[in-house]
Amino acid sequence: MIDTNHQYRIAYKILLDCYDEYEQGQGWTIYLLDTMKFPFQAEYTGNSKLSIKENQLMTVLELVNSVYASEEELEYFIAMVEVEIGDVLYEVPLADLKMIDADKNTAQAIADWHYHITN
Repeated sequence: MIDTNHQYRIAYKILLDCYDEYEQGQGWTIYLLDTMKFPFQAEYTGNSKLSIKENQLMTVLELVNSVYASEEELEYFIAMVEVEIGDVLYEVPLADLKMIDADKNTAQAIADWHYHITN
């Protein structure tokens, strides 16, 4: 049973006809690339314990794991984005970001990803 808009999009738009982790990774990649508009502003939540301070503001530049050399690289998809803090670039899991300033579709895609990984 579909209880939320997130579940509907995930089941019927992102993962429809996906039979394994590789296809699910492709579905998420296509959805995120088609839905998110870069750059946008976000804040780091500190969940991954990177060398970035918690609540650090950053500019999100692009989805970095959108091209894969083999199926093995997509066995477990983790949406990674390239962010800029000052003049330094980092790769950060999308799940570790809180959207600050982005368009409606980007905010929806981030919320869908957060819903997917926490449920």
